[in-house]
Amino acid sequence: MKTGQPLAFVRNCLLWGAAFGVVSLATPADAAEGSVRGIAIATWQHAAAASVSGRPVRDEPSAALDLSASLPAWGGAFELELKGATTPRGNGVTRALSVANAAVGETLDNDDRGRMIPWQLYYRHGLGNGSLAAGLIDATGWLDGNDIAADEFTQFMGVTFVHNPAIDLPAASAGVAYSAGLGHGFGLAAVVSNATGVEPRYRRAFDLGRHGSGAFAALEAQWTGGALSVNLGGWLNTRNHDTDGDGVDDDRLGEGHASGVYGNLSGSLGAGRWNLRAGWADPDIQSTAAFLGVAYSRPVGDAVVGAGASRTYASSRIDEPHADLSQLEVYARMPLTRHLSFTADLQRIAHPGFDPSQSGVWVTGARVGWSF
Repeated sequence: MKTGQPLAFVRNCLLWGAAFGVVSLATPADAAEGSVRGIAIATWQHAAAASVSGRPVRDEPSAALDLSASLPAWGGAFELELKGATTPRGNGVTRALSVANAAVGETLDNDDRGRMIPWQLYYRHGLGNGSLAAGLIDATGWLDGNDIAADEFTQFMGVTFVHNPAIDLPAASAGVAYSAGLGHGFGLAAVVSNATGVEPRYRRAFDLGRHGSGAFAALEAQWTGGALSVNLGGWLNTRNHDTDGDGVDDDRLGEGHASGVYGNLSGSLGAGRWNLRAGWADPDIQSTAAFLGVAYSRPVGDAVVGAGASRTYASSRIDEPHADLSQLEVYARMPLTRHLSFTADLQRIAHPGFDPSQSGVWVTGARVGWSF
């Protein structure tokens, strides 16, 4: 990491924070539903291995920030989210083990440097029994959600416990989203957006089908009954998958449109909550063919503890040799003050990047979070 990069990130965070402060002060106290909120985290991770896939691994400190604002207007509201993180170390944990920290690497620029960027900016308004949003949107706000394994700032750190890797979700991009309740516990969510998001080239989020960016579409059926929630969906991504740049040797994969189906179930068990995620994608098009993950969390006094296990299945069309990725994680989050928390984290990651030569690496981590 270059010397000036952490300072530049801190400077950008302070500038964006000051801007949000001005908006907060300028917003009338009685503005209906208006709000400004945020969370900042500092993390440290250590891999108990001298090297991964032949590359040395260094301990990695990192930081990330997420700021959100809502401003009511014309019967609806404008929603703004700013997100950013520091630059991953060239030979740090998140470079060698890309699934180790979901908060780092999501907002990189074309030079793989961290940055603070507008992540979402859209207008939402009621429509029928639901709400329609249009603008720069993050599809994960409408699809494949649950209450225990979806937030890298406060819950699991591992990528496979935040997003389903079998769904070829774009980063935040221009599009529309709709969610509605249908009665008797049923609901639906639909998203149509550009298939290429703000990472790494910000302008690509607005290409709207040009330069092979394609389109992303998904439809999800939802049901909630008592403590049980069920989400079932299907998706299609028409971007050019022959140049996905994911680092996997996939010359045998086709150039067609990626598609798949997924399920997300959550329920209660004792004093805690469990979540089961599963997904299947066309193995002829993308390197991830299927996914299965389970997670559980429960309060213990003032703390929250969680545990999860997942397996990401590689397409058989990836050039040999390859092996499925597996990830285990346990964490404990403890409040220090009303707004400050500390999380201890332990992960075991095997076959990162579907590399069979890496049998398994233990990763220890710590996270301090400040919400405001």
